[in-house]
Amino acid sequence: MALVKSGGLRWGIIFLFLVLGTWLGMFLQRFDASAALFSNVIDFVIDVKQIDMIMIRFGFYFALKMNLGTLIGAIAGIAVSR
Repeated sequence: MALVKSGGLRWGIIFLFLVLGTWLGMFLQRFDASAALFSNVIDFVIDVKQIDMIMIRFGFYFALKMNLGTLIGAIAGIAVSR
């Protein structure tokens, strides 16, 4: 029997574990012993500093980082959502 019954909540739990796993991997990159193991596999960035329109000035930054922690988080999220 599934612990989580709704599909939206199941995907939310998996996404939460992905994010937490990625943060854990980024944290473990700071230590010499685990830095090589948790290095970023995907490091994609879109950075628009400033778009200046007459009335509005805005910018955006999007970064996608994936490492071993992301994979561990995905597996843990799937296990928890079952």
